[in-house]
Parts: sequence; structure tokens; C-alpha cells
Amino acid sequence: MSTLTGLGLELSGMRTMLIDPPDYVLAEASGIEPRPMVVSSLQVAEPAMQIVWWPQQGELTTEGISKLSWMLSVVSGSKGWLISDDEDQSPSPRELRAAVEGTLLQIEQETKLGEGGAALRLVLRAG
Repeated sequence: MSTLTGLGLELSGMRTMLIDPPDYVLAEASGIEPRPMVVSSLQVAEPAMQIVWWPQQGELTTEGISKLSWMLSVVSGSKGWLISDDEDQSPSPRELRAAVEGTLLQIEQETKLGEGGAALRLVLRAG
């Protein structure tokens, strides 16, 4: 199963933004129509219906989570994903969960990935 499909992303016609994905995901994304938008950092990302972010250590700041929240608030019904993989600079799943606590985001689902990684599917908190 492919990574993007395994995360439960709807890839048929939805505008999807991938933020700093690893090479294996880039290879997968190149075969999808319409091709997801890919950017190198959260700083240059734009609002989209689906936003998938592979943050590095030190990027899970209050400002970073606030920007992700804002991007999700701009597009009604949008969802976001924070990904922890087995890369050296990737935050742990615990660090991802901690970064979301007390923010405008809530974890809708957590999916375990290989090597102890995780994907958190996020939505804006109601109310």
C-alpha cells in the first residue's frame, strides 16, 4: 500500500499540499493525477483541502502549529496530517501529540507507521 493512500488521503481531484516529504513519497506523488503540490517548508506552504507535513526537529513551534491551523481554517472541511517517520531529524510521535495539545487543532486519528513513526490526522477544534 502506498504511503499517501495508507494515510487515508482522498487523492482524486482534491487539492493536496505536501510539506517537506521524503524522497519515497515524492516518487509516489509523481504518479498521482492531479499531482499534489510539493513545497520545501511550512513557510512557503499555502492553504489546501489536505495538508501533509513532515516536520523536522525544531519546526514544531507555536508559530508553526499556528500557521498550520490558519491554513486549515481557510479551507472549509480541510484536514491536516503531521508525520513522524524514522528519519533522524523527525520528531517522535509523542512530540507531535504534545505540539498539538492546547492548540486550535485536535487529533482525529493516529496511524502507526513503520519503525515507530506515526501519522496524526488533524482537524480544527469545534467551537
